Formats: sequence, C-alpha cells, structure tokens
Amino acid sequence: MSEALLAAEKDWQKVPLNGGEYRLLDYLIESGDSPPELNKRSLLYLFKQIYGDKEELLRAKLTRLSDLCDLFLKLYGDGPATLLRAPARINVLGEHIDYVSYIPTASLSFGSRERDMLMLYRVSEMRRVRGASTSQAHPPFAFTRDEGPLLTAAGSSEDNWLSYLYENTAPAPHWDNYVKGAVYFAHMKFGKQTRFGFDFAVDSNIPPGGGASSSSALVVLAGAALREVNHIKHTPEELARDSAKAEWYVGTRGGAMDHITICLARTSRAVRISYWRDQTRRVSMPGQYFQWITFFSKAADKGREVMIEYNERAAVSRLLIPAVINGWKTQQPDRYGAWSKAVESFAAGSVAALEEIEALIMELPETLVLSAIEQDYPNTFSECERAFPALVKERRDLPLQVRSRALHHLGEVRRGVFATSILDSIEPGSDAREHISAMRLLGAILNESHQSLRDLYDVSIPEVERLVEIIRSDPNVYGAHLMGGGFGGNVLALTSEEHVPALTERVQAEYYEPHGRHGIREGSVMISTPGNGLAPLSLNSVWREAIEQFNSMGRDAASYRTNMVAMLDTLQLDAPPAEVWPIIVAAGKGTRARATGLEVPKPLALVAGKPAIVHVLNNVRSALGRTRPPLVIVSPETEAAVREALAGEEVTFVLQPAALGTGDAVFSAHEQMRNFQGLAFVVWSTQPAIRSITMQRTVRLATLFDDYEMVLPTTLKNLPYAPLQRDEDGRVRSASETHLEAAEIPVFGETNMGLFVLKSQTMFEILLNLRLRYWNESRERYECPGYELGFPKELINSLGQRETGVFACPIADSREEQGIKQLEDVSRCEQFISELEQEQS
Repeated sequence: MSEALLAAEKDWQKVPLNGGEYRLLDYLIESGDSPPELNKRSLLYLFKQIYGDKEELLRAKLTRLSDLCDLFLKLYGDGPATLLRAPARINVLGEHIDYVSYIPTASLSFGSRERDMLMLYRVSEMRRVRGASTSQAHPPFAFTRDEGPLLTAAGSSEDNWLSYLYENTAPAPHWDNYVKGAVYFAHMKFGKQTRFGFDFAVDSNIPPGGGASSSSALVVLAGAALREVNHIKHTPEELARDSAKAEWYVGTRGGAMDHITICLARTSRAVRISYWRDQTRRVSMPGQYFQWITFFSKAADKGREVMIEYNERAAVSRLLIPAVINGWKTQQPDRYGAWSKAVESFAAGSVAALEEIEALIMELPETLVLSAIEQDYPNTFSECERAFPALVKERRDLPLQVRSRALHHLGEVRRGVFATSILDSIEPGSDAREHISAMRLLGAILNESHQSLRDLYDVSIPEVERLVEIIRSDPNVYGAHLMGGGFGGNVLALTSEEHVPALTERVQAEYYEPHGRHGIREGSVMISTPGNGLAPLSLNSVWREAIEQFNSMGRDAASYRTNMVAMLDTLQLDAPPAEVWPIIVAAGKGTRARATGLEVPKPLALVAGKPAIVHVLNNVRSALGRTRPPLVIVSPETEAAVREALAGEEVTFVLQPAALGTGDAVFSAHEQMRNFQGLAFVVWSTQPAIRSITMQRTVRLATLFDDYEMVLPTTLKNLPYAPLQRDEDGRVRSASETHLEAAEIPVFGETNMGLFVLKSQTMFEILLNLRLRYWNESRERYECPGYELGFPKELINSLGQRETGVFACPIADSREEQGIKQLEDVSRCEQFISELEQEQS
C-alpha cells in the first residue's frame, strides 16, 4: 500500500501544508474523477498535516499503516474500519505528582508527533473484544465483556470499580490487561449501553516500558474504540480521566497525567495539567532551533517487585502523607493552621508560599512503618490494605520513605511553575537567541528534576545514570532527566536542533555500542516535537477541510463548483448515511399565485405535462431509493387536488389544519415522526427543477458533516430571494426572507433551494420552541411577519447560534433554485429542467 502511494507521488513538496499558498481544494481537484487518486492525495495530505514534511518520517508512517492494514485484513477480513492515533506522552516536568492531592500540583507535558500508536478497529456484533499487534512480542487475544465485573445498581460506578479491584488480585502481566481495564471500566460505568465489542489491531513505535506511556496510549485507544462502536458520547477530558482509573486494573494506582496529555495534546503546545482543580491549559512550546530527544536505556520491569515499588510511592503520596498532615489538626493545630494557610496562598497564586510549605514538609517524619500506621491511623491503614494488598503483605514492618517523597513532590511543583513562566515569557516572533536563552534555563530545571528523581524518589538505576552522564557531558545539551515511572525507560534530553546528529552519535558510541546495541536501528532513539493528541485518522476530515475552503471563497466559488461537485461524487465515505425520511410540503393557500393567473395550487402546476409535485416526488425517489413512504403535507386548500394528483403513489398524507406557514406545515408531521431518530429530508413541492443528483449530494454532505444539525444545498446568484449570512469564519449564522420581511435584497449572495436535511429530533425540538414563543392562542395565529411561522429562516436563525448548527454549501446550479411562485415561473422551470437534463446527459 505505502509503496504504491509513494511511487505515484513523485513530489512530496507538492502536497500542501496548512497555511500555504497552494490550497488543499486545488490539490484534490487535480485528481479528477479517479477515486484511487483522490484517496491517495487525501491520505498524503492527512499524514503531512500530522507528521510534517520530512519524507523519511512520512515513508515510515505509511509503511506502518500498510503493515497494520495487512494484519487487520488477514485476521478480520475486508470491510469498513476506523483508524485512531494516540501519541507518546513526553513529560517535560512533573514526574510522580499526578496522584498527589495534599498540595496543588501540576505537570507540563506534550504529545509526540513522531512517536505514536495506531489502532485499526471495527465493531463486533458480539460482546467480544479481539486484539492483535504488529509486534510479535504481543500475541493475539480475545475476551468477552462478561468476563469482567458484574453490573450493580447500588453505588457509583467509580466506587463499584474500586470495590471490584480491591476484591480481585491484579492479573498476571499481559498486554491484554490494558484493554480489559478500559472495557471493564466502561461497562461498569455505562452498563447496557456497551452492547457491542470490537476487533482491533495496533501498531506502535512507542518503546514499551520506556516511560513514554505506551500502556496508557493503549488504554485510551481501547476506551475510545468501545465508546465509538456503542455511540456513547464523551469529551476528551472525560475519556482521559476514565482511562486513568481503568488502568488501575493492571495493579498500579497512577494518576491521569499520561491520559490527559494523550487526549488533549496539540501541535506546538505543551499541556499544563493542574491536579488541584482538575484544570488544563495549553502552553506555547516553540519548535524552532531546538529538539526534544529521548534515549532508551532498558525496559522498566513491570513485574511484581517493581509494581510494589511503584505502589509504595503511590501509597505514601496518596494516603500516608495526607494522614499525617490531617493528624496535625488535633496533635499540632498551629502547624495545621499554618499548613492550610500556605497551601491556600499558593493555590491562589503566591509562589512565595512554597517556602512555608517546604518548611512544614520538613516536619514530616523521615520514614513510617505500616504497622505503626495501623495503630495511629487505622482508617488509613484499612484503605491502604484494600488498595495495595501486596505492599502491606510484603513491607508491613519495613520503613517507608516519607519526607524525601514529599520534598520531591514540592520540588517538581516549584520547577513546573518556573518552567511554565519561562515558556510564557517567549514573545511571538522572537529571535533564536531569546529562544535558546529560555531553553538553557529550562534545561537547568530538567537537571534538577533528575537529581530529585534519583536522590529523593529513588527511581533511577545504574543504567539510567550512565546514560544521563554521557548525555550531560555534551556541552550542547541544555538538560536531561529520567522520564516516566523509572527503574529503566527513557532519558529525555533538550538540545539544539542542529546538534541532534552529533549527540546521537556520541550516545551510540559511548552507551549503545559497548552493549552490542544500535540505538537508531532498534528504535531506542526518539526525536519528538509537540504534536496533536488522540484523533481518528479519517479521510473525511481532509474532505471536510476542502469543502470548507470552497464555502469560504465567496464569488470565486462559482468557478470551482463543477470540479467541486465532481469531487463530492467521487468521495468514498467511510460511514453509511443515517436513515432518511422525506417530507414534501404541498400546503399553502395559493392566494398570491392565483393573482398572477395560476388557476391551480402551485404544487399542481403542470411542468412539461406533469404536476410540479410529481417531478419532486420522482426526483426524491431517484435520489434516495427505497425509504419510508414520503410524508406529503397538505392544507385544506390543497388536500383534495394533491391527493388526486398522487393517487396510487405510496405516500402518507398529513393535514396542516390551517395554512400558517412552512414551519407550521412541517411541524404537522411531528406525531408521525415522534420516535424517528434519523434525518428529515424536507423539500418544497414547488421546486421541480432541483435535480436528483443535487439531492444525493446533499445527503452525502449530511453524511460527511454528520455533526451538524442542518445541512442544505445553496446557490450563488444575483438578487438572492432568501439570502444566508456567514460570519468571518464562513459559518452560517442567519438568514432573511426578502418577501415576508420586506428585507432588502442584496445585489449578490447565497440562497437556499427549498431543500433541507435535518436531524429529525432537533428539527421538531426547534419548531416546538418556536411555536411556544410565537403562537397567539386567542388570535389563532403566529406573531411573526405575515402571521405565519416560516421554516428556513427560523430554523437557520435558531441553529446558527450553535457551533455545529447549520452547514450550507453552494453545490447547486443557480437554475435549480427556480420555483413556482407565479404563472410565468412555469415556463422558466420547463426551460431550466430541459437545459439541465441536456447538460447532464
């Protein structure tokens, strides 16, 4: 797959980047009407936006994707699948403080653009989850949701999850445990909503056991996949915090830093995570002039002994230190008062308060023994025994370090504050000298962090210390520290961009080569720049961007329309459209039309020998195929004639009691569609010139922009009848109705066609609210212009206030907008229909 793509694309530089002069729309249009060429170009563009423009990296990523697709196809067969990406977590500062609650802590981290885990998955109708990896070290597995915890109606999902973990010993080490944790936790939280399982395959270039959170990436991916296949709505923040708890299934009790970073990372940004108030913000992380690079020492052993080491630090931080401090309330009330005041002062923004906090931390005992905790703090001991049973069993009478752990926590907090202020101080557009000066200050903080991890937290080992020594001996390295849980893993170094090759050669010669290793070949050298977090890798996102470019072109869009709709027809969308139910509005009084000489209701005007509504119905069926019987809305004035014209047609007639506007007419279908969860396809019966191909394209747009509540085709023309207004970002915000409102008609603009696709439930929710707002019961009319409730203007104005409310696109030929409002419109419709049919053939 990747070879074919690369062979076809001779010039990587031709693939546009965001912000370049060469537009994505132009690049995709050049593919013509060839789906393979369009898909190839879209994929190349997608990968270039994610990974940058380095050809070697792009080739490697495409090769990985090809291998992943081959494995998935071999195991699970052909068919639709979704591709998700989660980055490696690179922690700049804040190691081992995301599970601390007794002082305000924060970390500074980013997601790696170069290192990530890809998951290809597909829904399984069974409750089974099957997993595989391109790595032979991780064999395939399968399990069912029901192998996990039983659902219970009592208590919160989090309490029930903790009870389940306390009552069951940690499973034997296996990579499937991270997936099981994600699935079991979600099942306990969402219950019967988790009806389906999924089949997946992963490929990763995040070194396992390297401190870059490959395990957390897997938990996040599995949690996201399960939610998506079961259509469970969630926010990135919610998924991150759920994933942190889900990972406790493997036996650790870590915090949420890894998962939050993976979910919230953004290009050229670090994520500052405040654990005190569960707040995050993105901090500018300049990518020019310098580079973050990690060197892998050895895999951290995640067996029983090291798990106990991790959990000892978690128990001291989560339970023992808070218990001692809370004990000051009765034993040392003055000290407790000073502590509370200092913590509150720091939380309010006073960095000086850290000095007082440090002085009070020095009052903590140097060590504590669990047997003494049992006597002095029985509730804390019981909680520790439940959460960390192996630790209590094996180290009950051994001294546990307390004061040094707290000093490390405080030191990381202080270093995080300084590092954030350094990054915040870099002015946009500043020169290289200012960047380098700031990075040297940041490097010194990294060195202090490593010293603390080694001397106060005791998570370094000789192999790591030798690697740090070699890295720091290079004068062009700004700083370095151990990254991740420790006991092996990666060392993170900050250096100048141009010095990366020389540093890599030095570490190869002095560290890897003496051990018979080649750091580059084995993937132990990892260059990382801040990139985006968890996201689906979907060609849909590329096509959406191109169409949004088209929408923003104003008058120039007209010259692109032919190529644009050809591209739209070519798209191979990766999701089936929602169920569509047509509504054909054939109500009204016909008063204005009769005044022009039209003797029949407008829907029944003969166009090329057939009533206009028959043209519309035929085009709807040609476009949509088999659907539920279309609902035909009639008024008392039109009912008899429309029923006669459609005699023998498989339609359902709905009577609007009084002709009070198009919005009121559509609302008349509420009872028939009350439980319908799909898309309402609303079209005026007086629009016989709207082609079936335009209707099909509109449904394709609704499928591609499925997060929008309303999708409609538009056209650009002089003197638009019902002009739309967009904001500076190109989003539709409002519409006007030039006839009923007597609004000024613009010289040129964008107008609707009398065709609208909406989420049915949303449509009726808005119409009901409008009826409650405008209906005057005593006068039996709407207090609106013309005393009627309109449809397009009212719906667009209501939904236009939402971020994803209205999506409009000028894909229609301007002649299709011609409807029947008066007698002379009939001949125009006949002319335009004839012209359009000849051009299409």
